[in-house]
Amino acid sequence: MKFIGKLLVYPLLAVNIVAAMLLIFSCFGSIVAPIGRWPFASLSGLAFPFLYILNLLFLIFWLFVWKRGTLVPLATILICLVPTLRYFPLHLFKSGAHQEPCITIMTYNTEGFGIDDNKDWTVNNPVLKFITGYGADMVFMQEATRNVMNLASGDKEIKELYPYVGILSGTSAESCFSKYPIVHKEYISFENTGNGCQYLRILIGTDTLAVYNCHLESNRLGADEISGYHKFIENPTDSVHFDVSKKVLKKLLQSTSQRAIQARMISERARQETAKYVIVCGDFNDTPLSYSHRVFDRFLRDAYAKSGLGMGITYHEHKLYYRIDHIFCSKNITPLKTWVDRTQKDSDHYPVISRLRLE
Repeated sequence: MKFIGKLLVYPLLAVNIVAAMLLIFSCFGSIVAPIGRWPFASLSGLAFPFLYILNLLFLIFWLFVWKRGTLVPLATILICLVPTLRYFPLHLFKSGAHQEPCITIMTYNTEGFGIDDNKDWTVNNPVLKFITGYGADMVFMQEATRNVMNLASGDKEIKELYPYVGILSGTSAESCFSKYPIVHKEYISFENTGNGCQYLRILIGTDTLAVYNCHLESNRLGADEISGYHKFIENPTDSVHFDVSKKVLKKLLQSTSQRAIQARMISERARQETAKYVIVCGDFNDTPLSYSHRVFDRFLRDAYAKSGLGMGITYHEHKLYYRIDHIFCSKNITPLKTWVDRTQKDSDHYPVISRLRLE
């Protein structure tokens, strides 16, 4: 390699090595519990898509410029293969065909049935009509406004479709529609927070399904904070927006630590579950490369990672496009096909639907 070539290539190789290390950290940083000294480790997964694309671009660049340079991004991509497929599964030929015994479930943060957008508090609410029109066997909702749920539970057509309704007084408003009998329901509250988990035991034939319908700690970012953060990304030298970005980071660190505590609490209970089948689902406010996700992935199956295709973005506001709504199931449940429905946009979340075979 000529001297001029070395002057150009070696600095770029150094940048590639740094990008590779950051990608590896984003994939595996969530191993560390974000409690105490290292809360930022669980947030590293937020940077994964950008770092992966950067390393992929380096791989393409080295193919044309210096083939030996491809070793760095190629080795990094191989090291990160398992987390990458968890984040971006590639199940091209998963079948959603009906197989017995089989159930279809939906988890959906309704954002108060999209009241901010449609102002409809009746059974004609478009989000409610979307849910009931989907025909899933069970629908597990978060932020499901109680007065709309009360109206729905008394509506004749909805009662015929979903004779069993789970409504509890939790502040994060987890609720359930079910075609199967709900034999037990209770609310698990999280200390010093407005979030919680709805616990249900549902009878499917002679077997019991335990469901933990969760809403983990929100990042609680205001529109002004998100706007200021975006402006800081566009112009990092702006001191005003830099201060806003620091506040955003502080909130993110606090919330990820809180979610870790909540996820541990639910996972410890779910591990001791006596029901034959177990599902943990809901709005986790965390990506597939987070500590909160990893806590459940250690002993349950991530339905989307096992049977989905692509990123499966579930949150779609403020230019923050991530999969933060998840469905986990016990090892005796096989996810046949899991997908995200993007047709209903009144909520800031999209629903996740999964077809599950009970073994």
